[in-house]
Amino acid sequence: MSEPRIGLALGGGSARGLAHIPMLEVFDELGIRPARMAGCSIGAVIGAAYAGGMTAREIRARAEQILNTRFDAMRYVFGSQRTKIRDILALKGFASLHLNAEKLIDLVLPHTIPARIEEMPIPFCVVATDFDARQERVFYEGSLIKAVAASIAIPGVILGPTFDGRVYVDGGCTNPVPFDHVREGTDIVVAIDVTGKPQPPARRHHTNRELALGSLLIMFHQVAMLRHEANPPDIYIEPATESFRAGDFFRLQEVFEAAQPAKEELKRKLDRLFSAGA
Repeated sequence: MSEPRIGLALGGGSARGLAHIPMLEVFDELGIRPARMAGCSIGAVIGAAYAGGMTAREIRARAEQILNTRFDAMRYVFGSQRTKIRDILALKGFASLHLNAEKLIDLVLPHTIPARIEEMPIPFCVVATDFDARQERVFYEGSLIKAVAASIAIPGVILGPTFDGRVYVDGGCTNPVPFDHVREGTDIVVAIDVTGKPQPPARRHHTNRELALGSLLIMFHQVAMLRHEANPPDIYIEPATESFRAGDFFRLQEVFEAAQPAKEELKRKLDRLFSAGA
């Protein structure tokens, strides 16, 4: 009997999405290769690296190289990559400063990853939101950097690319955990939801940016739950990431530790399925 074909969807959740890396380690440790993948927002970034040929261990090492501390991030961006501040900041209107999504993705993804989506070793698609049409847009081909940049574009924070005559924003606005796009041609659908549950109010002052990003994560979670209830995948994993804020990228070791129980859960469920089919 042939092994079941797995479709894997990695959802959006900003820094909480670092938990995707331990989940991908499960596939490598079990010697399982997804037959199809889909990614949204941070899930599109990490998913692109994995579908593009990197191992989970290599992705973890690259994340640790860039995000271990703020100093390491600055040294990587402005030192080894020789990036200028004007390259990663974009002025959009009067007194409106954004991070340039395309430049960010170009810095994060190694240049060994295929430039076009249709050339990925694992079939892969990227989910973004077409702002003008007010609906999701799924990229199955074309520039990988542009598609992933569109998927991570957070209004007021990260400026996404405008192409095909359209304006795109974060894919989490319409489909934060895009498991519906990995059903075709697969036997088992696995979804990793890192949106995190809404938190009770903290006893501290929130900045306007924290409120904006936190509100997005709450919306992502609600949309993800509605989609899950309507047509659930075979395996739905929610790492315990709700204690992390959207911008907590430099707490990656803590995120990895928090994701460990979910990693073990995913490993048990996949091992059980493959053992049953053996």
